[in-house]
Amino acid sequence: MSLYESLKRLNTLVVPSAASEEVDLLRLINYRMFMRCVNNEDRCVILSLIARGVTSANDIANVLGTSRTGIYRHLNILEKSGMIVHKDGRFYIAAKMFLVYDVEMDNDGYIRVNIHPDKGGFVDEGTGLVLVKGENCKCNVCKNLDLCTRAVKNLAKKLDVKIRSENPLNAFSEIVKGIIYRDVLGIINNGYLIVKPVYEMHKDEG
Repeated sequence: MSLYESLKRLNTLVVPSAASEEVDLLRLINYRMFMRCVNNEDRCVILSLIARGVTSANDIANVLGTSRTGIYRHLNILEKSGMIVHKDGRFYIAAKMFLVYDVEMDNDGYIRVNIHPDKGGFVDEGTGLVLVKGENCKCNVCKNLDLCTRAVKNLAKKLDVKIRSENPLNAFSEIVKGIIYRDVLGIINNGYLIVKPVYEMHKDEG
């Protein structure tokens, strides 16, 4: 598959925001930072609201019926984690698709990047931002199961990946495994990676 075809597929994902022209096609988020975001229900709700076009801290606070101080605390963590970007006083989803990685060093001193196929996220026109949390996803009791299933099937269609599972978590894993060698490696090999360390993160931030 050519790089052009890989980019064309990812570009079919649409971020419903005024800053969509600055949104990344794909972001790799560190495992620890990703889990820090999605293990907090308030942050998941905030991400969902931003994906649906509620992009100011005031509006988010009004929808949730909470203080702006608390909202800014969550927004700060989401931004430093790479999930959102801030522009002109508003917040936007940072990428069309998120993959989750960690790294390890082998015995020869090489750093290996490991992608977690059961974790990540992607934008969907109907659902907003779909977050896949791996072992923390409880598909059998999730009230959003039908929405999530439709969104994952829609993602598979757009990315031209055949999936067999009806379970959205397993289906997402199939999609990630399908695009890693076909698309992601080619995009990385023809581009460059930007490493952004997270400063001033404290354990008590939650």
